[in-house]
Amino acid sequence: MNAQQTIHESLSRWDARNPTRPNTYKDDYRLQSTTGGQVQLDLTSGAFDAYLQIVDSRTGRVIAANDDGGGGTNARLTLNLQAGVGYIVRVTSYWANETGNYSLTLSTPNAQPPANGFNSTYGYGLVNAAAAVAQSIGRTPFAPVADTDHSWSNNLVNAPEVWAQGYIGRNVVVAVVDTGVDYTHSDLDANIWRNTREIADNGIDDDGNGFVDDVRGWNFANGNNNPMDVNGHGTHVAGTIAAENNGTGITGVAYNAQIMPVKVLGDDGSGTNLSVARGIRYAADNGANVINLSLGGGYSSDIESAIAHAVSRGAIVVMAAGNEGAARPSNPASLAIQYGVSVGAIDSSGNLASFSNRAGTDSRMQHVVAPGVNILSTRPGGRYQSLNGTSMATPHVAGVVALMRQANPNLTDAQVRQILTSSAIRASSSLSSPVDPASLTLTLVPRRSRR
Repeated sequence: MNAQQTIHESLSRWDARNPTRPNTYKDDYRLQSTTGGQVQLDLTSGAFDAYLQIVDSRTGRVIAANDDGGGGTNARLTLNLQAGVGYIVRVTSYWANETGNYSLTLSTPNAQPPANGFNSTYGYGLVNAAAAVAQSIGRTPFAPVADTDHSWSNNLVNAPEVWAQGYIGRNVVVAVVDTGVDYTHSDLDANIWRNTREIADNGIDDDGNGFVDDVRGWNFANGNNNPMDVNGHGTHVAGTIAAENNGTGITGVAYNAQIMPVKVLGDDGSGTNLSVARGIRYAADNGANVINLSLGGGYSSDIESAIAHAVSRGAIVVMAAGNEGAARPSNPASLAIQYGVSVGAIDSSGNLASFSNRAGTDSRMQHVVAPGVNILSTRPGGRYQSLNGTSMATPHVAGVVALMRQANPNLTDAQVRQILTSSAIRASSSLSSPVDPASLTLTLVPRRSRR
């Protein structure tokens, strides 16, 4: 069952200026529903290059935007409505001073029953440490405990329930393949992996692994043994995974795990596919039980081959789905159909972040979601910072996998994938289903004003 509503209007020089785009005009429409669910908005025009924005009616902040998503110069957005929340649909142009006729269509597509609990937005749902770790050792989900003051995101993934059972990531190595890690940070320094087979600063490759004096990992971006983070991204990721439970700062999901710093991205956050692939192989060959990939780019056969190698060595690869607001995970998370896990981002209310890539339509995609909005974590120089992104969601899942690997070190890639997806919390999945037209009360009312 579906419904569709189309409005035919025009942008003119009498319309209000768009405050978010220089020298453009706008028509605003109010969008609200009494029920949560998914709607699609299409903006088409033969007169101008259409640009579609969704604005938070309370703050005026643009929370989603699209240009050319409907093909050609048209725009398309899929929006997950929260019941009773007001949105502004803003019709505007991509180029300055453009005017002319347009059509705005609101539709509620036919609902597709989820396959085995999978849906195209949230995948299999919110990662659930209490159920996943328990299932790893053949137990029922661990009993709830009172929320801690460590962080809302730890509480949301049910990490405290696992800590109460004694699982804190002990003896598990998690490689952060990223911009490096500030291994001197007071909330991380006790949990930094050390290559005990290597003698520091003697200029000799003591363990014969091809890397000289790699006591703390390796820097593939600069070709040396110092994986220090200047950018901040990798340090933030590392804190979410394993910041120490020391009474200060923050506490990681697996706060006793070891972080292996593998720097594959430069201080500007960019890098090559070959460096990333080499970093993944290094992590797997030097004992990483879990590999966190909070990075993305175009498809690379080198990276795919490295991930396959890591899986063959017993590592679990956890990958960020991407921040393009796309319908499916980007690379390398797209490989989660076969290897590892893809991770999308939600906020503290369980709603998918507007920037987060979705799960796609293939239920083979092992995709879960985790907190990725306003995540407080470690920053170089002993500081802390809040960041958004699927990069921030991914280490929550890597931390959960570290807890699973402590509970059962023999878990395979296939077993971890199956446990994570089957134990995920699906309570938020209703938001990804189309709005029931029978309960839909939407109003699109032009709010026009003369200048």
